[in-house]
Amino acid sequence: MTLLNDTEGWGLLLGAVTPWATALVQQPAWSKSLRAVVGTVVSAIVGVVTVLARGDIAHAQTALTTVALTVVASKAFYDGLWQHIGAGALEMATAAERRPDR
Repeated sequence: MTLLNDTEGWGLLLGAVTPWATALVQQPAWSKSLRAVVGTVVSAIVGVVTVLARGDIAHAQTALTTVALTVVASKAFYDGLWQHIGAGALEMATAAERRPDR
């Protein structure tokens, strides 16, 4: 079984890159608790979409495992790597207060 043929493997892989996508939405002015909730919800949505795309939604264990792995991988990669190599800079670059008035 290879990583790309496994729904859980896809969940881990997508969870690892989810913090970059979340950084586009996150705002530096938000509280830590709001940022944590947004990150968790986005990661869970990515996990559900992964399960749906792989056609495993009828397999409850696979679905729950994939969603959990996506959330855990997202948090682990953000804390261990992404926050130190530029996720914060991406958040600052996309901050609402930096956007020109419409």
